[in-house]
Amino acid sequence: MTGTSIAEYARILTNTNSTTLSDADILTILNIKYGHRILDILKIQTDKNANLTESYTNLVSLTGLVAGDIGYNGEYPFPTGLLRPVRAEIRYTATGTPVKCEIYDIADSADSEQPGEVNNTFSQANPYIRFERDSYFVRPIPETSVTAGLHIWYEKRQTALTALSETPEFESNLHDILAVDIAEVEALRHPENFTTEWRTAFKEIKTETVDRFKEHYKNRIKRNFQMRSKGISFA
Repeated sequence: MTGTSIAEYARILTNTNSTTLSDADILTILNIKYGHRILDILKIQTDKNANLTESYTNLVSLTGLVAGDIGYNGEYPFPTGLLRPVRAEIRYTATGTPVKCEIYDIADSADSEQPGEVNNTFSQANPYIRFERDSYFVRPIPETSVTAGLHIWYEKRQTALTALSETPEFESNLHDILAVDIAEVEALRHPENFTTEWRTAFKEIKTETVDRFKEHYKNRIKRNFQMRSKGISFA
């Protein structure tokens, strides 16, 4: 469904029109609720890989870097639109084999995290990465420039709709949930326009719609297989 179709359904549910519930108001509510529903999908879906995207970041030479520069102390900013990082691989040379980075927390390390000391703790053969202030901190710190040296997988933020002619990026058969969300906000804005009977009926519609939405993403891709690699089993 396009935003226009979602708006039409929201107006049907609330017995409104483009004057009493304008396109501009609907677009504002739609984008807020769209973001919430994307977070719901990430929370409830069984397959955690379903909404992943990936990007590559160039590693930069340490020469001349000062605090605040990209690459200083191994810090590289998150890609635009990142909601949650999932995996990172790094190669420290142009021809090197990418190696998966283990994720750690700064509190896990008993050694110094300062630029001049941190490489004494970590090795390129067993790289680590931590997350802080919307950045990756790569350990050990890369010392030379490598094109596309850091490979990142992450759950992405949705792109806001700029017009009702655009379409939300999740299962189109479930877009009616956004119309229900809009209708609920409209009922909060103008409670005097909605009877007890309407609210009772609407509650049933919302429950049915939300249950269908959750059921789909819980069962969309069942993980009933095992992958084996180098003697390690992944459920």
